[in-house]
Amino acid sequence: MIRVGLADNQLYFKKGIVATFSDETDIEICWDVCSVQDLDEVMAHSPADVLLVSLDLKGLEIFSFIDRQKLQSPTVKIVVITVSPDLFQAKELLTAGVNAILTRDTDEDDIVMAIRSVFETDVYFNELVSRALLTRLRSKSLSAAVDVPRFSKNEIRVLELLADGCKTQEIANRIFLSVKSVENIRYQLKVKTGASTSTALVVYALRNRLIR
Repeated sequence: MIRVGLADNQLYFKKGIVATFSDETDIEICWDVCSVQDLDEVMAHSPADVLLVSLDLKGLEIFSFIDRQKLQSPTVKIVVITVSPDLFQAKELLTAGVNAILTRDTDEDDIVMAIRSVFETDVYFNELVSRALLTRLRSKSLSAAVDVPRFSKNEIRVLELLADGCKTQEIANRIFLSVKSVENIRYQLKVKTGASTSTALVVYALRNRLIR
């Protein structure tokens, strides 16, 4: 069961989210709050697996909040809800450690998909996240020499499928390996690259032109 914590000011939006997840057997809303103070208190006593938090939450300073949550609850996945798709803001949020960025008009099915995706693979690639990552990569200087380790065919394939948003079971099915083998490959990739999340792995792979 994926425990989701909801932090948002808008009553009708929260009701819509609760109604959306009420039909899902593997996801539950364990609590919902409407202020940062309440959010900090409830996370201290009842941490969620995935935190769905609105950028316009009362009293929220998003970047300090992300830093605080990563220290206090390192395994929590953070999905941010924003009013409009701001590319620069999206880049900053991804750099800070956000696992997904959704706009308020995101389809209900996509919200469910995002929750499952960040829980299982650390990241949810929608158009906004993909554009933000690519723009961020283009802004990096490619002139400096980079010592890139060697990667096996299976490792490259796993990187490609992660970039496509595939979950562990889907990756295992596509490359005809066990789930445990795929998990081991992901672990080795993180060791080789120094990446701590799947998002960081994909960024590394794109930056070093291991995948397209």
